[in-house]
Amino acid sequence: MGWIARKADNLGSACCGAGGGMGLSQAPAFTQAYLQRLGGHLDEARRTLRQVESGELLGYLSPPERAQAVGQFNERVIELDQAYRSISEATPLMQPLMTLRYADSEIAARAWESFTPAIPIDPPSLIYTGVGVVVALLVYELIKSPAALFGGRRNEKVQRNSNR
Repeated sequence: MGWIARKADNLGSACCGAGGGMGLSQAPAFTQAYLQRLGGHLDEARRTLRQVESGELLGYLSPPERAQAVGQFNERVIELDQAYRSISEATPLMQPLMTLRYADSEIAARAWESFTPAIPIDPPSLIYTGVGVVVALLVYELIKSPAALFGGRRNEKVQRNSNR
């Protein structure tokens, strides 16, 4: 491998590592943005449930229809509350993983639309940065391995032919 190729390899490796680290370092900040939005949905779901129960909302429903509506709204409150508690009660290092597990796709999409990247300065962000760098470097090494393998075989063939 020539000098230019080695430098290009180093640059590619550094760029992939930096990109992976920067990307994954945003996981704790996005989790906080998601939790804020999830909390808002939970508060609104609880408010709506109370209004349906009291007849203030959907006042035209018969008692059996109201009971059914209350049950459906209550299921949504329970679902949102479980997700919120699971994420918020997790350790800071585990919160992004819990967000992946419990994320509501609509809420996550809206959180992503308004998400502003944060500068990672707290320990969980720094750990995620480090993990992101390592994962990205491993992916880069896997991507370049076939090229190195085939390039190495070609060089072996040239050496064998020159030794004859």
